[in-house]
Amino acid sequence: MMPTERKRWDTYDAYLFDIDGTLLNCTDAVHYFAFCDALTAIAGRPVNLDGVNTHGSVDNAILRDAFAAAGIAEAHWRPRLTEARASMAEQVARNRADFRIEVLPGVRDVLTRLRQQGAILGVATGNYEVIGRLKLEHSGLLDFFHFGGYSDAFETRSDVFRAAVDRARALTTPAAAICVVGDTPADVHAAKANGLDVIAVATGIFPYEVLAAESPTRIVRSLQDLIAI
Repeated sequence: MMPTERKRWDTYDAYLFDIDGTLLNCTDAVHYFAFCDALTAIAGRPVNLDGVNTHGSVDNAILRDAFAAAGIAEAHWRPRLTEARASMAEQVARNRADFRIEVLPGVRDVLTRLRQQGAILGVATGNYEVIGRLKLEHSGLLDFFHFGGYSDAFETRSDVFRAAVDRARALTTPAAAICVVGDTPADVHAAKANGLDVIAVATGIFPYEVLAAESPTRIVRSLQDLIAI
């Protein structure tokens, strides 16, 4: 089934952009090693992300799933989740010189056009706030955004999006038309769960055909394709 287009891509009041795979591609392991070190510190033995789904997930859920896969009882790690988040943020900040980040095609053009047209731009990401902001700052994208929707307080992408929608509507109107831009099936599902249109972009690990099967409002191979529409 082909996706159904509801309105022009550049006529929404506000937009919520995913970060990894949508705005930029990180080829370093800074975030990954922050996970592993935080997991290991709390578990008391080496723990990594082997077998854990990270694409389209959120940082709290990734920690949860990694602890579960390692057989660490929730009663042991749950009270230390804030400690894990702080440890990860500090480590990523300390090692940000090792970032290897590529801004994906069309990103700056799309963000520039939307800002010029008066849209409110936010991020809605699975990253913890400190980590997401560092990635955006390093790539020169942070100043495009009016606000950030991060995962510090949430374990599902739908909840991250819901909180970001509240922020967007506080900056526009309660009836604002809001569109999500993301690169995973999870972005499409979370957008639909919140009653939002969604542009799927095939610049992450999921092929165009996989994203199309989720019936997003619109699908493109890269954000550069939007400029040509």
